[in-house]
Amino acid sequence: MPPDVSVVIPSINDEILTLESVPDDVPVSVEREGTLNEARNRGVRNAETDIVAIMDDDISFSEDLFYALVDEVDEQTFVGVADWEFGLIAGRVMIFDKDIWRRVGGFDERLRSHNGDTDFSLKVHDAGYDFYRVPRDLFYHEEHERSITTWDRAWRLVYLCGKHTTYAPYLLTATLAYNLGMAMGISGEQWLPHEEPHHLNTER
Repeated sequence: MPPDVSVVIPSINDEILTLESVPDDVPVSVEREGTLNEARNRGVRNAETDIVAIMDDDISFSEDLFYALVDEVDEQTFVGVADWEFGLIAGRVMIFDKDIWRRVGGFDERLRSHNGDTDFSLKVHDAGYDFYRVPRDLFYHEEHERSITTWDRAWRLVYLCGKHTTYAPYLLTATLAYNLGMAMGISGEQWLPHEEPHHLNTER
């Protein structure tokens, strides 16, 4: 019997690659209205299942991988793809019990269409939930140009540091390390202290 899960895909695109990978028996909501974080909140709010998977519109994956990730979710565990800059969970793939979303106040709509995943992950981490993160290369991602500007990045970083003061030193040092690593042509990927990515077993 398939797990009780719904998929939310925020997108304004006509062609959505992710739909080709979602198992046929899983309900999907494509949210097209508002900013990215508004769409995420609306999709989760309207989901009829306890477990919700938020996914970008430009990825593909196997059915076994999808169900293996869903199997790791419980009321205490936040599951998803590793964030490359802060060592959190990226909005590309986030799977969680709806009660976690309720308890931390959902996605911050003031951040509009960027860094809502970072803020959400920080709130979940601060609330004491467990993280189960997997490497990004388990998913195919269709590359495209990012629209965020340096100014966008800067004010959002300041906003996040002001909102999450206890995490501010980490956010600043992680940003510096990531960008230095990128400039030097080496991996700048970060992990929260004492945490490493999980290596998922997809054999069913």
